Amino acid sequence: MNPSVGRDLLGYGKNPPRVEWPGSARLAVNIAINYEEGTEGSPLMGDEVRDERAWVPSKLPAHERDLLQEAEFEYGSRVGMWRLLRLLQDRGMKFSAFVSAQALELHPELTRVLAEADCDFVGHSYRSVARLAKTPDDEREDIRRVRETVRRLTGKEVRGSFPRPPITVHTRRILAEEGLLYDSGTTNDDLPYYAPVDGRPMLVLPYATDTNDARFWGGSSGPGFSTGAQFFEYLRDAFDLLYEESATTPRMMSVGIHPRIMRPGRAMGLVRFLDYIQSFDDVWIARRDEIAHCFAGQFAPDDAWNWSPAESHLS
Repeated sequence: MNPSVGRDLLGYGKNPPRVEWPGSARLAVNIAINYEEGTEGSPLMGDEVRDERAWVPSKLPAHERDLLQEAEFEYGSRVGMWRLLRLLQDRGMKFSAFVSAQALELHPELTRVLAEADCDFVGHSYRSVARLAKTPDDEREDIRRVRETVRRLTGKEVRGSFPRPPITVHTRRILAEEGLLYDSGTTNDDLPYYAPVDGRPMLVLPYATDTNDARFWGGSSGPGFSTGAQFFEYLRDAFDLLYEESATTPRMMSVGIHPRIMRPGRAMGLVRFLDYIQSFDDVWIARRDEIAHCFAGQFAPDDAWNWSPAESHLS
């Protein structure tokens, strides 16, 4: 059996498309805030085991609550999210909110602020819980619940999704069938592209797990960051190379951040990066839906999923 069947190992190769970002920008940068606080695995929510993605190890059995581990998540909604909003809004920067939608229900005040912010919402599952045995029906129901919750609480539409991993062979097809414009559940390129879904092309906006503060955890995200300075240096280096490459082929950079991770010392790395990229006149700091509309307006095939040329003017 050919192991490449069902995969695209070729991509654009030597001939990537020359995207025209607004204002003749060389590079599009998307800041993605992953807001999941309160939706993690917890016995309070009826889960068999708690979420242990925290810096504080626990000796308690996995089926019991550990209040210090819970506090790591609480920091994100109590402090971290407000810090990130201030840092971005003080600089007039747009962003995307990757939301586990239940988090919006749990924090009405913050949800009202997000509804008024210059951000778009990207589906990140209803809860931040990995469901290893989920069926296609489970995935479809989750996507619908996310879209309905965001619409009801913010008045905004979810146009794209980065479902909570694992990403299954059914995910992209279900996203297309449910009316989403793009899928961000992959990390395989530095440019958007179209992928076949049941004989029709669907827009894909790749995400990134290396230019991501989750690496302060280390583990599956790669070698970890220890300091805010390391975080800044890695983001800057990634930006610099993409910016250089964008002289001939404009590209896209995703920066993933989590409110619970952005404590002061780590957040200073982000501050330095935001100030650094703001010094460039030809960098487009954009919401993810803006990038999707811009790319689709130039490259969408006639039969693309969930796209109409009439949308090209939308920001």
